[in-house]
Amino acid sequence: MSRYANYALDSNSYDTTRIPVGVDTILACLARTEIPLSQQVLLEAGCGTGNYLHALHPYLGSLSGIDFSEGMLTQARKKLDEQVDLTCGSILDMTFEGESFDGITCNQVIHHLEEGPSAADDPSEWKPNQFPNVTRFIREAWRVLRPGGAFVINVTTHDQFRDGYWWAALIPTAVSRLIFRMPDLDQLQQILTEAGFEIESATPELNGILQGSSYLDPEGPLKEAWRAGDSTWSLVTETELASAQHRVEQMNGEGTMQAWLDEREQSRSKTGQTTFVCGRK
Repeated sequence: MSRYANYALDSNSYDTTRIPVGVDTILACLARTEIPLSQQVLLEAGCGTGNYLHALHPYLGSLSGIDFSEGMLTQARKKLDEQVDLTCGSILDMTFEGESFDGITCNQVIHHLEEGPSAADDPSEWKPNQFPNVTRFIREAWRVLRPGGAFVINVTTHDQFRDGYWWAALIPTAVSRLIFRMPDLDQLQQILTEAGFEIESATPELNGILQGSSYLDPEGPLKEAWRAGDSTWSLVTETELASAQHRVEQMNGEGTMQAWLDEREQSRSKTGQTTFVCGRK
């Protein structure tokens, strides 16, 4: 139920530029549950095209996924066998019975839940977000998770949004629009704690790159399919996109792009692109 990205359209090319990172971190959190991994029933909230479900499937007893986009679920069904139960619906009001799952994971989703400035808006003119939908989702996760279960949220912190992606410096206003839509790490942990979760860990993933081998494409911003791999690009104005593309073309033409990428990679290596927060019920 993204408030700004068109996943009915982007689902067709999403898997060409996105991979699951931090799978070992998710499994480590789930493994601290008393129930063995091979017997656990797992839910992925906002499962998208099923990349994480596919990666986790060999280790878990039973898996389910829920996503608001039928287009994304169509792609998920192509890669997952019938043993994975996929539901089209909102993670803010899930139809599952209470205490149905031993573990829940949510990967790169919560920045899609809130209203916020669109490409036409100046983010500085918006009042601070209180994150009612993130709070509602986390309470839903508490409801459907069994006592002792793990809730693993994969998020990008505000600093990671700014410094973990080489192209973020090309579209800083769009990044600000996106940051408005999600809590930073301390705010997220507070919401989890208020819902009843005990925070076990908050682990930055310093090596994983969400866009995989396509990430460092020096001409990536010029390609629509490449931009579809990260929803931040859906928050740029036509003018902002044209400016970013002009700068990319200029750096490629002048031969300075590799130096730019190297500098931005130094920033990414220090912050990472994602952080995994593990809460325990």
